[in-house]
Amino acid sequence: MIPASNQKLLTTGAALHVLGPDFHFETRLVKDGENIHIIGDGDPTFGDQELRPELASMSERAFLNREIDEWVTAIKNAGVKDIDTLYVNDSIFDQNFIHPTWPANQINNWYCAQVAGINYHLNVIHFYPTPRKGTTANLGTYSPSFDWLAINNRTTSRTGKSDKSSFWVARLPNTNEMTARGNVRATHKEPVKVAFHDPPMVFGKSLASRLRHAGVRVNAVERTGKTPEGNVIFTKRTPLSQALQRANIDSHNMYAEALLKRIAAATGTQGSFEDGSDIVSRAITQRVGETRGVRVADGSGMSRDNKISTHTLCHWLASFDIEEPAGQMLLESLATPGKGTLRNRFVSFDIDGAQVHAKSGYLNGVSTLSGYITFDDRSPVAFSIFVNGVKGTVKGAKNMHEALVLATIHSLN
Repeated sequence: MIPASNQKLLTTGAALHVLGPDFHFETRLVKDGENIHIIGDGDPTFGDQELRPELASMSERAFLNREIDEWVTAIKNAGVKDIDTLYVNDSIFDQNFIHPTWPANQINNWYCAQVAGINYHLNVIHFYPTPRKGTTANLGTYSPSFDWLAINNRTTSRTGKSDKSSFWVARLPNTNEMTARGNVRATHKEPVKVAFHDPPMVFGKSLASRLRHAGVRVNAVERTGKTPEGNVIFTKRTPLSQALQRANIDSHNMYAEALLKRIAAATGTQGSFEDGSDIVSRAITQRVGETRGVRVADGSGMSRDNKISTHTLCHWLASFDIEEPAGQMLLESLATPGKGTLRNRFVSFDIDGAQVHAKSGYLNGVSTLSGYITFDDRSPVAFSIFVNGVKGTVKGAKNMHEALVLATIHSLN
């Protein structure tokens, strides 16, 4: 059956299987003569404010400036005042940023954000438009600032009782040429998220902009696939656990796809959807032994070409000993009642002596839930529930998930 976002359980488990729980992403800055090279490692975390709750009160632009200024400071501390070329090396992954089976009419949405060897701000731009009487809407302090790119404004600001908000942003394929459209009736307090194109070059140009702001001349920003001989002047290290938790607890697709491609890169090939999917399939074979009917298309579950049985997924989960580091990290990456994608689920259930750790999944007509039930006084249980072919809303399927999990807890407690 189609697993939807339960596919992330395969991807994150395979990341632990291949990379190991001690793995860190390492993005490096290398000084090579008059040039600076950004060498990507597929890290999906850079510019993600959700990972810095202590900075939640900062505006997004201020947060992004703070993040990127770490890199600026490292370059200035290396004595650099002039950069001939700021090279962007994202060759750890291929440049097929979007999976071919994702819905073509949704690829500008945040949940279809591109995935690359260098990622920035979840590879989306956030708009907070406000109305302006008698003219176009104010696009607000969108972030990243994209101060090197003009965004066309074709909006309206009608605020009458019969007017509705319909703000959206069009982006031409394979470009960052964007046009804001629709009506803005009131200030948007929540961002309108639009996936941008070519995240590595967006990051390179954003870094160049901050460097110039800090007085460092940057002549050009270019992509390269060559690794230079030079001095490493800065390394950003990110633990695997952060990526696992954002992929599973919050079900963030870009994180899962970055993990899929990084698994492939770890084998010595350039990270791609195809090679990552093949390695996940092989990991299932190694850990479970039975992969009949399994089809791995992507890492996040956005593709409807993914197929697996609940039987196989349960055995996959059971193959991780949650008392061991890898299994413990997988368990800790799952949502619990009231948290992440389970924030509104299981919260009123009487499950004393037990805890649900689960990954939910949703696509049109698909509702899934898989994970572990842990107990105070007995061994954990892996479970997996898939519903395909749902007509209308998935509320009934979700209620069934929860009833089955609750029945399991009561039968074993």
